[in-house]
Amino acid sequence: MIRRMAWLLALLAASAGGALAQPAAANWGLAPLMREMATVRAASASFTERKTMRMLSTPLVTAGSLSYAAPDYLRKTTVAPVPESFILDHGLVTFSGGPDGQTQHFSLNADPRIGGLVEGIRATLAGDLPALERFYSVRLSGEAGNWQLLLRPKNPQAARMIRWIVIRGAGDRLEELDTASGDGDHSEMSISETVSNAR
Repeated sequence: MIRRMAWLLALLAASAGGALAQPAAANWGLAPLMREMATVRAASASFTERKTMRMLSTPLVTAGSLSYAAPDYLRKTTVAPVPESFILDHGLVTFSGGPDGQTQHFSLNADPRIGGLVEGIRATLAGDLPALERFYSVRLSGEAGNWQLLLRPKNPQAARMIRWIVIRGAGDRLEELDTASGDGDHSEMSISETVSNAR
């Protein structure tokens, strides 16, 4: 259950799309990027996700929608191949659907490993650089119109669940999210923003 939830939480990071912005190249870096992210108040997107898992002989492809509302509401709704819904709202998680069709509720405070992962994701979406650097080793590359953010969990227990997260985007718009788990599974998500009321 912990491993499954960690994957979902990491993938929810993709819901933080926003209106395209172009900071001045000479002054651009991690702090300006986080300031741009902080201007995104709400956004929604569609996604296509390709998961390569050791337990499956072929990649699993899923599709659905993502939504984000600052500072700490995230929702991932999968419509194919199996309907699922994952909601994070003020530290409370609701997961429903999936093969068993069950609904589960729990608080992130119940497990510090997942709580730390979620706070790192939330910090990225909210542009909260101090919180992001508290939980992750952060490396930014590229430029304002085509950047890549590499996140590695600092907590050893969290790092056994999620090896790294790579977020690619342009301005404050996210376009791709790649995640590698500690057991070698890998996910690639393509994001297409559908609605943004960031300002």
